[in-house]
Amino acid sequence: MNIVLASLNSKYIHSNLAIRYIKSYCSEYNIKLFEGTINENILDIVERIIDLKVDVIGFSCYIWNIESTLKVCSTLKKINKDLIIILGGPEVSFDGESIIKKYDYIDYIIEGEGEVTFKELIDTIFNNKNLYSVKGIVFKDGDKIIKNEQRKLIENLDILPFPYRNEIPDKIVYYEASRGCPFNCSYCLSSTIKGVRYFDLERVKKELKFFIDNEVKLVKFVDRTFNANKNFSKAIWQFLIENAKSTTFHFEISADLLDEESFEILKSAPKNLFQFEIGVQTTNIEVLKIINRRMDFEKVKENIKRIKKFKNIHCHLDLIAGLPTEDIDSFKKSFDMCMDIKPDVLQLGFLKVLKGSAVEKEIKKYDIKYADFPPYQVLSTKDMSYINMEKLNKIEKVFDIYYNSGNFKLTMEYLLDIVPSFFNFFNEFSIFLNSKDFYTKNFDLKDKFYFIYEFLIEKIDKELIKDLLLHDYIITSKKPYAVELFADRYCDNKKEIIIQNKDNIYIHFKCTDFKKVICFKVKYKIILKNEGVTIENQDALVFFNLENGEYFYI
Repeated sequence: MNIVLASLNSKYIHSNLAIRYIKSYCSEYNIKLFEGTINENILDIVERIIDLKVDVIGFSCYIWNIESTLKVCSTLKKINKDLIIILGGPEVSFDGESIIKKYDYIDYIIEGEGEVTFKELIDTIFNNKNLYSVKGIVFKDGDKIIKNEQRKLIENLDILPFPYRNEIPDKIVYYEASRGCPFNCSYCLSSTIKGVRYFDLERVKKELKFFIDNEVKLVKFVDRTFNANKNFSKAIWQFLIENAKSTTFHFEISADLLDEESFEILKSAPKNLFQFEIGVQTTNIEVLKIINRRMDFEKVKENIKRIKKFKNIHCHLDLIAGLPTEDIDSFKKSFDMCMDIKPDVLQLGFLKVLKGSAVEKEIKKYDIKYADFPPYQVLSTKDMSYINMEKLNKIEKVFDIYYNSGNFKLTMEYLLDIVPSFFNFFNEFSIFLNSKDFYTKNFDLKDKFYFIYEFLIEKIDKELIKDLLLHDYIITSKKPYAVELFADRYCDNKKEIIIQNKDNIYIHFKCTDFKKVICFKVKYKIILKNEGVTIENQDALVFFNLENGEYFYI
């Protein structure tokens, strides 16, 4: 019996942890893994799966891949009516009966954790046993749809073998040291499962060492609140610091749970070893109560600012638009309060009404309108109109390009220090870009620099803006190509200037290959410091290292 576990990921660089855990737990079966992406042609995916000569296939289902997954399943069944198709994952775990009724090409649905259930189901199919004894599945028996007893959660997670034991991943690795969340946020599926279960600490260390030794580029912990158990998280952070090489580790944390010992440990971390993602969602105390989320934002703010002073950890904040009772003014306040922290990234998300979540049961109470197809994004609420949600949608797109990308870092740092409200700034900028058909056409990097220059010259000294953008453009593109915007900054005799300053270039860049160096005439010196950007109104020559974006003035 040829068994395949499949996932359609959102991007090629992503990988699926769930199918790897199931494969490792079912080691007595020869299971193959199949990973495609939702951007691939459906028939191409089907062809690749058919080539595997598969008898049983299980798909890992999420809001981002369910539509593509169902198309693949439907096509597979038409080609091979005897193929057994199993669905599992959060997108099918809360309404298995309706799904299996609606899509007659699906044979089984696994609800909840999949490892033990999948193995029992395969054992039962392989040995022709009674399906009614397999907990946690939904299936068809003739014309009847049967939903078996729910399976309890795995108490001892250490029964699950290391999912990467026979694989050295070449993509982003997803990893978990725990399952569950101590919080009970109404919009999150983690609220449907009580308590947190942990893998053995020594086992976790051993597995993380495997990633380090094999030079995995990025390991993303999927633990919902990694530092919920402070001793556990601190032990892992300390271990990773002591064994650090080239691997980066990404954690979702609650910043207000950080204690003094955590700061002492984190302060010693090598740069780029850790990335922190911190879910703020909203700073409105009343909204936090309604969504059943505990958070002390002042503590969050204080702690993140403290981390940022270490200059060694990337800090990513999250906000959610469309939360019950939150209006546009409240969201604006949350946005500006987050930007006061100067995060590396501020992700503007939009509320999704997930199947099985508490917020799904409250849609009438808060007049929540949402798309009835994945990802079930909120369109409007009693307090947030569709027009305002669309406004936020445009702001999110612009903010992602101009702030989160890091391509305009010096310009953004300067604006953060002088703009009273970053929300208002990006709202005005998004309206300006709308007049340029920004949302309907594709523009290259140079165009994006022109747009923000055109927008800012009415507000700020144009020579300063030009120099800020010049620095950002060279640092981002690392290309010396002529750009009309910066034509008056180019040095006609740049080769002679570089040769004349070769000693300074070597001192600053340790570089003797002058093809990697370019110089410009500027009217402002721009220095990035901990507290922001320092500007000096002074004519100067600036030299850039095109390899790494470093620069100096004479």
